[in-house]
Amino acid sequence: MQAEVISYIVAFIISAGLSVIGIMISYQHYQVHQKPVFQVLLYQQIFLISFFIYGIWGNMALKEIIADLSLSNEITAKLTIFIPILGIPFLVVSWFMLIRFAFILNGFKVSNRTAYFYFPIFIAVVFIFSLLVQKGIIEVNGKPDLFIIRTLVVLNFGVHLFFIAPFFLKKKYTPVIKETGFTEKTAALYMAAVVLYSAILCFYDIFGFISISLSIIFLFAGGIFIPVAIRLFSKAQVKDLQNSNIDFDEFCKVYEISKREAEIVLEICSGKTNKAISEKLFITLQTVKDHNHRIFTKTGVKSRVQLSNLVREKTGI
Repeated sequence: MQAEVISYIVAFIISAGLSVIGIMISYQHYQVHQKPVFQVLLYQQIFLISFFIYGIWGNMALKEIIADLSLSNEITAKLTIFIPILGIPFLVVSWFMLIRFAFILNGFKVSNRTAYFYFPIFIAVVFIFSLLVQKGIIEVNGKPDLFIIRTLVVLNFGVHLFFIAPFFLKKKYTPVIKETGFTEKTAALYMAAVVLYSAILCFYDIFGFISISLSIIFLFAGGIFIPVAIRLFSKAQVKDLQNSNIDFDEFCKVYEISKREAEIVLEICSGKTNKAISEKLFITLQTVKDHNHRIFTKTGVKSRVQLSNLVREKTGI
């Protein structure tokens, strides 16, 4: 009994540490890059970890409480199922953010209207499933924990099929993929991790409390795979980019410079002042300043001189 308690405590400490790592790294990505795709990843991590804490550790705590109460097996089974289901909204939002992250990363435009279809469908599925269990149409025999886990595993795998799709539908690398290093190979590696922890979860209690603890740790580790992979692979991509010679058009694609901003970059490199640029391009001085600010943010420089040096270093202009 003491070994079981120690095992769960160790698993909780490790899973809590993994949760902090995933959220912190995602937050750092967003702070550094300041792009919507990293904001989506941060939200995905927050909602996923929220479900893990509530659905897994909340359920574990509930089981300990139920063990001290004199409840019938039927009531115990229903409580074991419906407590995790209350945390489903966290998981559903996390899945939505995961799919959105994958499509945005690969250059697809994801309309806000997709949420109007996605969430009602999932709400309807959860409601119908809960009703069928309550009415006894879907019978939960033996191990209710294993039943709900396998159900979520199947849904999770289906969601990840939508996640992997845009990596193989795109025609070329987007600037964000070059920046993050999260390519189709990395996505395939992530899918392998999903398959691994899904298989483990389907037989999570085969060796008792030891396999339960290991399953929880594997699940949390798989959950933070994406932000950690970006941290590891993006450094290699940035290094390759720094050592490469590209033309000006490719430079603009890499740093997501628009056509108007590209014109202003060239004028800055030629030594023109903001006023001279505004007169040549027939735009206001404030507009030039606004463009300058966006260009500096995208390229990570703080002055016109640094921008000129960066362009010359990358393109030779």
